Amino acid sequence: MDAGNALERRLDAASSYGPSGRLPIELLSEIFLMCLSDTMDGHNTIDMPLLLSQICSRWRSAAIANPKLWSRLCVQLTPQSISQPELVDTWLKRSGGCPLKIFVFWEKTPFSNSHPVLERLMDNSERWETMFFYLPVDAFRSFSRVRNRLPMLSELSLGTSDDANPSSVSAFDMFEIAPRLRSLESVNLTPTSFHLPWKQLEEIPMFSVDIEDSLSILYKSKHLSRVSFMFVGGNPQDWHPPPVQTHPNSPSLPSHFPFIFHNHLTHFTIMTPVWNESVNLGALFPRLSFPHLESLTICNIKSPLGSEFIQFLSKLHTLRTLHLRKTAIMDDVLVEGLKHLPTLTQLIVLSSSGGAHSPIGSSSASMTFEPEATVTRYLFDALTRNIFSNDAIDGMLLPRLEKLELTISSTAETELDTFVDMIQSRLRDEAELGLASLTHVRVRPYVELDEEFLIRLVEVRDAGVEVEVEAMQMI
Repeated sequence: MDAGNALERRLDAASSYGPSGRLPIELLSEIFLMCLSDTMDGHNTIDMPLLLSQICSRWRSAAIANPKLWSRLCVQLTPQSISQPELVDTWLKRSGGCPLKIFVFWEKTPFSNSHPVLERLMDNSERWETMFFYLPVDAFRSFSRVRNRLPMLSELSLGTSDDANPSSVSAFDMFEIAPRLRSLESVNLTPTSFHLPWKQLEEIPMFSVDIEDSLSILYKSKHLSRVSFMFVGGNPQDWHPPPVQTHPNSPSLPSHFPFIFHNHLTHFTIMTPVWNESVNLGALFPRLSFPHLESLTICNIKSPLGSEFIQFLSKLHTLRTLHLRKTAIMDDVLVEGLKHLPTLTQLIVLSSSGGAHSPIGSSSASMTFEPEATVTRYLFDALTRNIFSNDAIDGMLLPRLEKLELTISSTAETELDTFVDMIQSRLRDEAELGLASLTHVRVRPYVELDEEFLIRLVEVRDAGVEVEVEAMQMI
């Protein structure tokens, strides 16, 4: 009788929680994890776990019992906050022994060389797995005690809003020993700021560099597969020595910029900051050789690309994706470069509102700026297949192209028919000859597209091509 009453009370208690009351605590806590987005912000890493633990006692038990729910944290440091260290203590305790993913931002003055939150995190550095620190430069000095205490660290991001870098003093060495570190990001910090385990890195999502920095990183990091460089400086105006041929396994970096042969790199992105878009990268391209590169992205480069860039493209025998966004390159230079890329399957050219011009074969230094002229009739004609040729790939530009994304600016406004004709010419699929059919087209107009043009795009779509037309872009 007593057992029956106890069972009835348990069933009544479960029903009072609704359907979730009938779920095992373990299953309920797993469902809680699915409620969280991967976005690292205060809402997903603080507000949501607290909310789930405050609904009722059963939900609280389920939430606290799941250490993964508390293993992520995004915190904005403030100078006088008493609650922040307590919050971090709670997360560290409830996360048990789980690897930690933590983002820390310190952007509000006054700054100091340390902070109670940083001290608590450093006490648990053995659990760091993915860490992002955006701090005043001097605050990094307090990290010295985590040296050789980073056994799980695999992804690290370091950043600062300070203008000054600690390059004038001895470089920080706290992250030099991290056996699992594979991904490293740095914002507004030069490579000379830290001693780092370059040889084991596989990915650099972002690094603020000049040409010499970038070549040094590529030279030291033999296993990189993905790199994104933001160039804040180029080369000296009066420096024009020839490339220095250097074996990849040479023990030291030559005094001049080396020639870099990188056998593992598959994805390469270069860009400039909005406050310095005219960085001259003319000395960079002749010194790079990436025989297995699959994807090249160039963004926001207002210094013109010329013969050096064409020579660089001519060595990319495995390139599949070329993405040029707001980049100063003339149509004839682009076409000449595309002649060297028969493996390309995706081409994205998102023009800027300004460009440059010089004859093919001249150097970047001899170019002069003029209104943008990258996506033009010349480019459309070059991409149009010769449907009257008996040889399907005779003189064919990009025979394997499947995806195309272009801007339509005022320069190309009068060539809309030519654009559609080019698309329709590439619908023939002769795979046995190595000739691909265009399957996806995206248009980003800078001008209003007329009805006739849209009708012709519908015809292209009806022919089996996936067509996207974005809202008109404002220059």
